[in-house]
Amino acid sequence: MVITVRRGVLLVSAVLSACVCPLTFGQETSSASDTGQALEEIVVTAQRRAERLQDVPISVSAYSQQSLDNQGVRDIEAIARLTPGVVFTHGQFSSESSNIAIRGIDSNAGAATTGIYIDDTPVQSRHLSFGTFNAYPALFDIERVEVLRGPQGTLFGAGSEGGTIRFLLPEPGLTQYSSYVRSELADTHGGAPSYEFGGAFGGPIVADTLGFRVSAS
Repeated sequence: MVITVRRGVLLVSAVLSACVCPLTFGQETSSASDTGQALEEIVVTAQRRAERLQDVPISVSAYSQQSLDNQGVRDIEAIARLTPGVVFTHGQFSSESSNIAIRGIDSNAGAATTGIYIDDTPVQSRHLSFGTFNAYPALFDIERVEVLRGPQGTLFGAGSEGGTIRFLLPEPGLTQYSSYVRSELADTHGGAPSYEFGGAFGGPIVADTLGFRVSAS
């Protein structure tokens, strides 16, 4: 359970299980669909301010919640498979004991070489002589995932030598209510059934001043 007060906004978020969904809008460019519809404008905060993706002078891949759902991405490993130059390696002891390398920059000792951020909070671990455990958020009720390739030490610290991966949570609404639901049920012949269910809901408590958002999956 995480409770955050940010710019007068109260954010309550509860995540009970991890999941991932991938959809790449591209690096610096995007292509039009076959139907001739207008391109969706992608806004990122790779330089600590809101900018259109095509205006950012660094190599960025951005994934919205909708794009993640469309491609069925449920974890960080799937994002690594979709993103050029990103390699995810399972650890020896568990799935959390893992490592992420961007553009081949990796180290098994000392400070991390890839920054991992939830909003503006770094969560990457140092590489020690025993299992290193990284915390990856559930890819449910996520506003956007940004993968920044190349050294990002100026904006994201010394642990971002190869690049940075940012998980951006949705802001609670201050003027209207919103909800999000995702469910899945599957069965495999000769195997066990699998299922997923999650929901999120939020809105204003005091209009234009205080809001909330709760999610669970």
